[in-house]
Amino acid sequence: MISICIPIYNHYTYPMVRRLARQIASADADSYEIVCIDDHSSGYYISQNKGIAELATYVGLETNVGRARIRNLFLQYAKGEYLLFLDCDSQVPENFVNEYAKTLARKPAVVVGGRVYDDTFNDREHRLRYLYGTKIESRPLLERLKNPYRSFMTNNFMVRRDVLDKIRFDESLTKYGHEDTLFGYRLEQNHIPILHIDNPVINGQVEENAEFLHKSVEAVENLAKLYDDMWEDQRFCHTVRLLNTYNRVRRMNLQGVVYWLYKVFKTPMESHFVSGNGVSLKQFNFYKLGTFIKLLHYNN
Repeated sequence: MISICIPIYNHYTYPMVRRLARQIASADADSYEIVCIDDHSSGYYISQNKGIAELATYVGLETNVGRARIRNLFLQYAKGEYLLFLDCDSQVPENFVNEYAKTLARKPAVVVGGRVYDDTFNDREHRLRYLYGTKIESRPLLERLKNPYRSFMTNNFMVRRDVLDKIRFDESLTKYGHEDTLFGYRLEQNHIPILHIDNPVINGQVEENAEFLHKSVEAVENLAKLYDDMWEDQRFCHTVRLLNTYNRVRRMNLQGVVYWLYKVFKTPMESHFVSGNGVSLKQFNFYKLGTFIKLLHYNN
């Protein structure tokens, strides 16, 4: 059985569940189930999604537990040998579930389907998120195959139950970001293969610039926590572009210079990112590097 697992937080997810239920109904329904766990959404979204309980197993949490812990919780509620995880804002294409089912004959440990972005969000208000998503996250199959572990993302993947039970998401990461980075690295450490396939979802919710900037800072905070715990693990550092850059800067003893430039240009950069005018990923990467150095060295 494949358990389709959807963590929900403040999003109208009923149409997505209904679409998945239709795909299951046209296949062997006994081979699938849908399980949704709501991570303490607001009352408005709980009301909007009340119809999910008629189509799926629905669990509502009384407190927000975060992106890592909620994925581990599915082991308690899902019955399948395989757990297929989807973000609650995903748009799934026709035949999506069947494409995953086809891989079962190969008895995979982990399968990653990929993601793409809707071009309608290529506007000024969403420019930062759209640019980052299309240039960094949305990787075609052939590119993902070159770096299968670094290309792991949690928005659209299937994992065998015993693998998730062994390599759980790190629940100490309570903020947004990099729980997938660490999980992919743990898979590599344990020599667990990842099968990449061409079965992408459309990333449905593209945050406006200010919201994505805030989430990106949270992701850097999570990465700084990981670095504090794992700085001696050079293999891990090599898997993350920001850590590679930081280590080069540190070896040249230039972290003070970078931080000074970051302080001088922090406010103008933030205004630039939020406005969506002429956003550059190089500037954005510098901003994240400065934030990372601040957290490690100048946050007292």
